[in-house]
Amino acid sequence: MSIAVLSQVFTEARRLMIAGSVVARGDFRLKKLIPSLEQAGKQAPVFAKLAETAHAVIDGPEDSSAASLLELTSLVNAVLYTQGETGLGGKLVPIETTDLGGAMMQTSARVLKPLLESLSSTGSGRLELVKEAHGRGQFRDIRLIKPALGALDDPYPEIAELIAEKVLPMYGKAILPELLAKYDQKGTKGHPRRLKLMYAIDPVGTRTLVKAALEGGSKEVKVVAISCLGTDAEDLPYLVEQASAKAQDVRAAAYQALAKVDKPEAVTVLAKALTGKDQVLAANAIEQSPTPKLVDLLVTEIRAGIDSLANTKDKKQVSATVIRTNHFLRSLSNRDHAAAETLLLELFKRREELQKIKGDSLSGSDVIETVIYQMSSGSKASKRAIVKAHAEVPADQLGQVFHAARQVLTPAQLYDTFAPYLTAKVDEKKKGKDLAWAQREAVMNAIHSGSNYYFYWYHDDEDLEFDDKALPKYDPRWLDLAVNLKRARLIHALARPDHTAAKAYAKAEFEDALKKAKTPDDVRDQLALMMRLVHPDRIEAFFAALAKRGKKTSYYHYWFIHMVRWLPKEAIPQLEELVATIPENEADNWLEAIQELRTKA
Repeated sequence: MSIAVLSQVFTEARRLMIAGSVVARGDFRLKKLIPSLEQAGKQAPVFAKLAETAHAVIDGPEDSSAASLLELTSLVNAVLYTQGETGLGGKLVPIETTDLGGAMMQTSARVLKPLLESLSSTGSGRLELVKEAHGRGQFRDIRLIKPALGALDDPYPEIAELIAEKVLPMYGKAILPELLAKYDQKGTKGHPRRLKLMYAIDPVGTRTLVKAALEGGSKEVKVVAISCLGTDAEDLPYLVEQASAKAQDVRAAAYQALAKVDKPEAVTVLAKALTGKDQVLAANAIEQSPTPKLVDLLVTEIRAGIDSLANTKDKKQVSATVIRTNHFLRSLSNRDHAAAETLLLELFKRREELQKIKGDSLSGSDVIETVIYQMSSGSKASKRAIVKAHAEVPADQLGQVFHAARQVLTPAQLYDTFAPYLTAKVDEKKKGKDLAWAQREAVMNAIHSGSNYYFYWYHDDEDLEFDDKALPKYDPRWLDLAVNLKRARLIHALARPDHTAAKAYAKAEFEDALKKAKTPDDVRDQLALMMRLVHPDRIEAFFAALAKRGKKTSYYHYWFIHMVRWLPKEAIPQLEELVATIPENEADNWLEAIQELRTKA
């Protein structure tokens, strides 16, 4: 019995040493072992000493937690050493190491364990965990490098692609030996990703592998190898030849590579493809190309397609031309190109003419929609033109125009231009059938989607349609208006901690919802608003919301765990008491959130 308790104490002390002494205070797992140590201490004084030291770790001051934990670990290790033998026989050999360079970080054990499991197992929910870990920089921990390399073969392609495109490149050339050691040019799945990654990290050094793959690689590896070409003059004849290959994915890779080559032969091949069966593949390649001549090709084809619509009587042909034209228009995305800008402005002026053109599935109105979208995300001149005509834009695209306006208008001008849509008289019963209602909702949704805090305050920046952080702050009048309208989501997106009226509204909404709530989720949105506004009563509200879980101990607290980071540090003692009542399989997530709060500046 005593040896079993010692082993458990040793395991928990070792876990805390790995996690860091700052999380040892109040640890409920170690706390559970103290009664057994005290009982054993009646027979052997050394157990009483262990119980005393464990108490010092759990209940002692934070500034002495490291010393107390070290004393506990040393003492239990010494006692166990007298009971048996530790160590492993065999010859000592140096551990193989590679210098990664750059700044590394230490990921806590509580985060590391589920992340390692997500990289080496299967099942749902893994992608979100990996994305969040990447967003928080946790892959800078060197213990995750080999698991990340192994994830290139993950059966879920989205995880493998995320690791290949976002995570592994930050390690640089240090991972090349590992990539090369497992690379098989005749393989599939992870092997094309390995070749593509090696080429991205070291184009010159990987060129030999690329050329070898063209000759003897699997189809998947060969396609990647073709897409890596285009930077050397000797590649051109081969790419021109592959642009006529029978396999569509091979032709697509050839077009992608040819789009990098600013040579007449490459332009000729892509120009021909734009008028044939591969028009979509060619347009996709041109979208990524820096060559102005290729953009001119797209502009010419778009203009020719639009001009042909006026004389086309066959509605099926009208729809086919619209599909082709829209795809070409979307391939002009983010272009700082005079001819492309002129084309968009020209087509926007012709919107009345285009509106009259009807097809069987798509019509001229669909072209107008694409033009407005491209102008809203295009040059400043395009943005100004579309903002100036905001009243003439369809309601379902007014949000795009609002985003464009944020980039070209001052905060005061933005408010004066778009706030009237929120105060206009609307028919709430007709909703979408009422233009004023649809316009109001479009502007409010634009403010929501452009906020880094979105509805629940927590959002992955990579998923945002529009980056709010890079733009001037909203005019203060927006929040005044949101409170007057009693729009919770709007207040949430515009929230400022200095707004007294917003805080009063949030508290009243929370209290009203709490009276009717049966589970914590029933007041989640109202609580999130109080957090966003840094309401002085947010701690009390947080625990009042969690109290609604009642006796349902299996309740999953996902959103509330995320809210912990928005609490003040004064909430830590109550949070530690709460963790003792939560199932162990969920406690780790809470402890990680508490530690993040504890170390928050």
